[in-house]
Amino acid sequence: MNVSPANATLRAGLFMVLAMGSFVVNDSFVKLVGRSLPVGEIVAIRGSMAAAFIAAICLRQGVLGSATLIFTKNVLIRAMLDLIGTLLFITALMHMQIANLTAIMQAVPLAVTVLSVVFLKEKVGWRRTAAILIGFIGVLLIVKPAPRSFTVYEAFALTIVLSLAVRDIITRRIPAKVPTLIVALANALFVTLGGVALGLTQDFVAPQFWQIGFLACAAVFLGTGYMFMVSTLRLGELSATAPYRYSIVLFAILSGITVFGEYPDGLAYAGMVLVVATGLYAAHREARLKDISRTQSP
Repeated sequence: MNVSPANATLRAGLFMVLAMGSFVVNDSFVKLVGRSLPVGEIVAIRGSMAAAFIAAICLRQGVLGSATLIFTKNVLIRAMLDLIGTLLFITALMHMQIANLTAIMQAVPLAVTVLSVVFLKEKVGWRRTAAILIGFIGVLLIVKPAPRSFTVYEAFALTIVLSLAVRDIITRRIPAKVPTLIVALANALFVTLGGVALGLTQDFVAPQFWQIGFLACAAVFLGTGYMFMVSTLRLGELSATAPYRYSIVLFAILSGITVFGEYPDGLAYAGMVLVVATGLYAAHREARLKDISRTQSP
């Protein structure tokens, strides 16, 4: 049965929302375990489980035979950047409100635009430039860079935005022949190895059954999030479904309040609104520019 473009876009948007919810559930389980286990162990245990889960999906989808493509240059660079982002993210997650950290991460597309202008010489109009500036003002409202409130963990959050923005630019250069699931598998494997390496520098804490169970749940939701993202990419263009990605902020606020008793202050909420609003506008402008480019092409 043929699926109309409108229905395909709607389904892709639904899958994007499910992916964002899955990622927040994953983060919530990790944050719960983070109170009692070192970061290295958390990353290694969850990463190994996620790698096994994604490998099973690759096997079922018939793409595991392309595993050697993991060693493609840009796949390796992307995986290394993802490792850096993951280690910093989980460390920051242990000391920041989950909603604040999640909202800051939504500035990544804005940072990608800035880096594309600086390094790829892409042109950006005054509207998107204004949106970027307002978005970063929103980030400042969340992190509050004042001596009494700004900590190393807020600095980690800003570093994560930069590393993930570079990662996303590198992603554009990954050859089309490399399946998306293989890229996800490379990330999971490198994150696992990074967790093991970090764990060797930290005091070992024998994980209890409930901790392993929580990390197993985190790994499942992380893998599920990747699956929904793949489904999103197959059904619709990323620019069309980009607005749905900001549902992750709502999920994070809900998790912070109900699970951790975290209530962002007024400035943080204002910052979240600015980041989400400018992200939505940037996604809208990008979609429009693509439509114009298509209509003008011969």
